[in-house]
Amino acid sequence: MKRILFSLMTLVAALSVAGVGSFANLADTGISTGNIFVAAEWGVIGVGIDIKPCSNPNSINPDSNGVIPVAILTTAYFDAADVDALTVRFGPDEAWAKHWALEDVDNDGDEDMILHFRTQDTGIKHGDTQAELVGETLEGRDIHGLDSVRTVPPWEDE
Repeated sequence: MKRILFSLMTLVAALSVAGVGSFANLADTGISTGNIFVAAEWGVIGVGIDIKPCSNPNSINPDSNGVIPVAILTTAYFDAADVDALTVRFGPDEAWAKHWALEDVDNDGDEDMILHFRTQDTGIKHGDTQAELVGETLEGRDIHGLDSVRTVPPWEDE
């Protein structure tokens, strides 16, 4: 995987120097993942997400009948207002958002998109350590974000 990422980054750098398209390296601001995504005109846009904003760890009870808030963060490279909220899906079962809004969830002065997903619809199970979000921008570009989760309550090994 590292070799593929390095090769892709090398290709992006070469094309960028050659003046082909516009490119940017985007850091996943989901602090727990540390992933780096490469965005190109033809590829998936890596977006920073924060599951259960302002909580650490991102504890989820898969048996809950509640909702899980997930923020798509605006950065210097990506405006969360460009996301088509009707296309966003979250978790292994790709749950659809029940409601969403634009607000500054990380207190950095810009508007992020906060979406809420029914826990039971997400497919997150005990023992899962991360969850992903996918969707599209208003222009039809694919987006992808990943953040860590900690499932609670702890289960017993039998």
